[in-house]
Amino acid sequence: MNGSFRIGRIFGIPIYINLSFLFILLLFVWVFSVGDEVLGVRIGFLNLDAGAEVRYLFGGATAVVFFATILAHELAHSYVAIRYGVKIRHITLMIFGGVASMEEIPSKPGQELKMAIAGPLTSLVIGIISYLMMIVVGGLGSSSVEVEGIEILLGIVGFYNILLAGFNMLPAFPMDGGRVLRSFLATRMSHVEATKKAVAVAKGMAIAMVVFGVLAGFQPFLIIIAVFVYIMAKEEERATVITANLEGVTVRQVMADVVQVVHPDTSVQQLMDVMLTTRSKGYPVVDNGLVGMVTLSDTNKVPKNEAHLRKVRDIMTVDVVTAAPELPAAEAIKIMAQRDISRLPVVDFSGRLVGIVTKKDFLKMVEIVEARKKVSVWGRPGWDQFQQRPPAPPPPQT
Repeated sequence: MNGSFRIGRIFGIPIYINLSFLFILLLFVWVFSVGDEVLGVRIGFLNLDAGAEVRYLFGGATAVVFFATILAHELAHSYVAIRYGVKIRHITLMIFGGVASMEEIPSKPGQELKMAIAGPLTSLVIGIISYLMMIVVGGLGSSSVEVEGIEILLGIVGFYNILLAGFNMLPAFPMDGGRVLRSFLATRMSHVEATKKAVAVAKGMAIAMVVFGVLAGFQPFLIIIAVFVYIMAKEEERATVITANLEGVTVRQVMADVVQVVHPDTSVQQLMDVMLTTRSKGYPVVDNGLVGMVTLSDTNKVPKNEAHLRKVRDIMTVDVVTAAPELPAAEAIKIMAQRDISRLPVVDFSGRLVGIVTKKDFLKMVEIVEARKKVSVWGRPGWDQFQQRPPAPPPPQT
């Protein structure tokens, strides 16, 4: 949530505005204020019979209303997700629009389909209602600047919401159409395979957008969107593959049970020597039990000439996030992503430190499971190989 500030809560969901959103908001104020017509529809106040300050006032009001409808789009997704038991951490308005941060995406095709289509359907309804209201206001026959300005405002909101609904239905992650495509494919194949095929479509569209953006006189905004789509599609595939391959795996099976620890009274200089020797950037701090975590970034708090005087206890993090050995690995990954941490100390029911797990440990396990699937037909490594053994070799010939 760096660079974002909270503006309120709706349905119990915290609403944030990212600083990048302010840039796009000002851009839309300008676009609406100087815009003219598209396909016979007035999408700007350029020809409004009023001064520049009035046109920009209407442009600002239109931009605020339009982005309120984008928030409604994200709230529609979130409302459906909440009904399926998904927790929504927050909704953030940023330069590329709105993003609802969910703990997980429903994996059942029908649920994901309803959640994905709720947003575009909301935008479409808003667009149609706005056009109908525009027709009603235009039928009043008033020539006042206020009435004409409201008529144009409704036309802009209607036009862009219908455009938003259509754009979001493109079959490419992270747009809603990508999730609709995946939910359709998932009725015929596994969730992972459906994700990979949907991501392949998204990558193809992103490449096509870049080519079109270059050939059509270099369209930088379109190219930026294409790069964003490509990156987000890869991230969706990566997250899905990780979650699928960690199914049934616990933290105990991934963690390192030989843990380098430091004492709170260790000097920062000694800590740096340990880091140099072990080539690790973070350690549990132990003194009759786990009392903190210290990382390389924590050492930046200490001036160079005080490193031999300051202690680990002065810079360590006391509020330590831990994991139980039997916690599902996929849950541990979520915790690390939510807290933006790269390692988790593992403690048992008595509070005793029994291991540590890092993001790299999870990725290594995913690579091993993926490789094992390619060469084995009798089970996944480690946790269930004894439930279904390979056939015994034939007896020797006599």
